Amino acid sequence: DALGSGDVTDDATLELNTGGTFDNAIGGSGNVVKSGADTLTLSGSNSYTGGTTISGGTLVASNVEALGTGDVTNNATLELNTGGDFINNIGGTGRVEKSGDDTLTLSGSNTYTGGTLINGGTLVASNVEALGTGDVTDNATLALNTGGTFDNAISGSGQVVKSGDETLTLSGTNSYTGGTTISGGTLVATNVEALGSGDVTDDATLELNTGGTFDNAISGSGQVVKSGDKMLTLSGANSYSGGTLISDGTLVASNVEALGTGDVTNNATLALNTGGDFTNNISGSGQVVKSGDDTLTLSGANSYTGGTTISGGTLVATNVDALGTGDVTNSSTLELNTGGTFDNAISGSGQVVKSGDETLTLSGSNTYTGGTLISGGTLVATNVDALGTGDV
Repeated sequence: DALGSGDVTDDATLELNTGGTFDNAIGGSGNVVKSGADTLTLSGSNSYTGGTTISGGTLVASNVEALGTGDVTNNATLELNTGGDFINNIGGTGRVEKSGDDTLTLSGSNTYTGGTLINGGTLVASNVEALGTGDVTDNATLALNTGGTFDNAISGSGQVVKSGDETLTLSGTNSYTGGTTISGGTLVATNVEALGSGDVTDDATLELNTGGTFDNAISGSGQVVKSGDKMLTLSGANSYSGGTLISDGTLVASNVEALGTGDVTNNATLALNTGGDFTNNISGSGQVVKSGDDTLTLSGANSYTGGTTISGGTLVATNVDALGTGDVTNSSTLELNTGGTFDNAISGSGQVVKSGDETLTLSGSNTYTGGTLISGGTLVATNVDALGTGDV
C-alpha cells in the first residue's frame, strides 16, 4: 500500500520489494523491478515501456498487459495467470510458470533458460523459441502453433497439441504422458521418444524420421509418413485412417493393425513381421518383406513394383495381385490361395503351396528350389520351368 491507490507514472525505476497484490495502474517510460523473496501480483492493465526485471521471488501477472510493453528480464520466477497474447520478450535465468484455466499465447523470440512449468489451462507457443531454452514441465496443455525445430525436453502429465499449417520437428527425448494431438500441419519426430508415452491422435500428418520401436497407439484421420534411412518398428494396434507413406528406410509392422486402415504407399521397404490378415492396399516402388514365424495373409489388389521377399513363416496370397508386379524371393513358404494367372517370377529356397478350390496358372520361368505342394484346386503350369526345380 506504500504508493496509495492512485495511478503510478514511472519515468525512471519503480522497485517493488514486497508481496501481495499491486493493482495500481503503471504508466510511463521507466522500468519496474521486482525484488525480494515474496510473491507479488500485478493485476492492472499497465502501459509502462521501460521493461521489467525480476530479481527475486515470484512476480505474478494476472493481466496479459500487467508488465507493460517492454522486455522482461526474469532471473527468478514469472507466473502468468492470465489469457491472451503475451508479446513481451522474456530473457534471463529464471523460470516461467503458466497457471490458471485461461489460454495464453507466447509469441516472442524468448531466451530465458530456467524452464517452463504449465500448471493449468493452455500455453500456446506461436514461435518455436517462445519457451526459451530450458526444459518444459507440462501438466496441462502445451499447444505448439509454429514451425521449426523444438528441442526443449518435455515432461509431465499433460498433453501436447500441434496446430497450424507449418511443419514442426520435435527432437527431444520426451517423457510427457498426456498424449499428442496433431490438428494441423506436419509434426516430425526425429527421436523415437519425441512424443512421450501417451497415445497420438493424428488428424493431419505425423512424420516419423527416426529408428527404434514406436509403441504409442495412433488414431485419427491423418497420414503417417516414415522418412529417413533408419529402421522403425510400429508395434501398436493402430486405427488411423489417412494412410501410410514410406519414403525411405524400413518400416516394420510387428502388429497386423500397426498401419491403421488406410492404403500404404511404399517407396522403400515395408517389413511385415506379424501374422493375421493384412487388408491394406499396397502401392509404390518399394519392396515388401515377410519376416518372422507367423502366417500372414495379403488379400488386397496390390500394385507395388519393388518385389516381395519371404524370409520367414508363411505368406498367403488370397488375391492373384496381392504380391504386386515384382519378383518374389521365397526363402520360406509362399501359399497361393487364389485363382487367375500369377506371372511374378519366383526364386529362392522356399516352398510354394497351392491351396483353395480355384484354378491358378503359373506362367513364369521360376527357379525356386523348395518344391511345390498342391493341396486344393488346380495348378496350371504354362511354362516348363514354372514349378522351379524341387519336387511336386
